[in-house]
Amino acid sequence: MKPKRISILLQVLLVFVTVLALLETAHAQGASARQVVTLEVLELNRIDINMMSLTLTIQDANAQAGITIPAANSDGVLFWTTNGENKKITVASSNASPRFELKLMAVDVTPRAGVPVPEIIFNDTQTKDFITGVTKTSGRCQIRYTASAPIQAGVGRETYVITYTITGS
Repeated sequence: MKPKRISILLQVLLVFVTVLALLETAHAQGASARQVVTLEVLELNRIDINMMSLTLTIQDANAQAGITIPAANSDGVLFWTTNGENKKITVASSNASPRFELKLMAVDVTPRAGVPVPEIIFNDTQTKDFITGVTKTSGRCQIRYTASAPIQAGVGRETYVITYTITGS
């Protein structure tokens, strides 16, 4: 082999080795990027009702017993969702000193979505437990309203603004 050819072959081999070394160095230095992704799930509490207003009319009485016949309605449906633990649903009325009586009860609560308390009487603005034991669930129930009025309460109209809340127990 001629010395010139050997020199060219050595130069080509040297360039090849140099390129290979550069590629290896570039690869060793990293041709990648990293990112840390943090997923955060906040506590979600949602509550809704299908009827925004309702009118109960007491229009009949038992003449022999001398009492009015209560008016009732079970058309309202309450829906709730929470991913939290140890929650309850409470109710409160805006009517501080009612002349007539309004009762409220949760009926047909979704299984394992909470435990209804006995019938509630609204006689002040105090917050009252409505459904307890609500944990990581979606649920629903019918709301049964019952209105009554003693004869001596007379005639009139009262308005109650009922507030339903999901809260810690």
